[in-house]
Amino acid sequence: MTQPNFVPVPDSAIVRATMTTATPEIGRAKKAGLLGGPNHGSGVGRGTATPDAGYALTLTHEYLHQHHIVDTAEVNHHDLEVAMAALASKRAGLYGRGPSMSDVRFAFELAGITNGTGVVSPSFATQLRGVGHSYFLLRDFVDGVDVDLLRGTVAEAPIASH
Repeated sequence: MTQPNFVPVPDSAIVRATMTTATPEIGRAKKAGLLGGPNHGSGVGRGTATPDAGYALTLTHEYLHQHHIVDTAEVNHHDLEVAMAALASKRAGLYGRGPSMSDVRFAFELAGITNGTGVVSPSFATQLRGVGHSYFLLRDFVDGVDVDLLRGTVAEAPIASH
């Protein structure tokens, strides 16, 4: 607040008049926030850069209960849940968005588990063994899925045949 000029004050208490200067635009370093989006590293074992990737676990859990997919001798329920959530997160991350139920459905269809079928193929079950309990096995599983396959449609090439 400025000091009014009609109020008597001693010389030691006088507020100096100041004037703000404009910020120079030419030659000024760019602000870090204006340089664009972050550059996430990618590659084997680097994870998935996806906003709210953990939500895929909730969606996958719902999907498993809706379609009555349970433990079998071939596959553990937890391994299947974590693997499908990771695939759904990776697919959503390829499009720069958070996971949705369509990503989860896509992951299950790639695995050969379609609506009404609660059975996991034995060949696919071997790929899932231990994935829910080891981050490194999970990363190997997800990194083993071709990115172009996740960008495509289910009809192009199911994982269960690999």
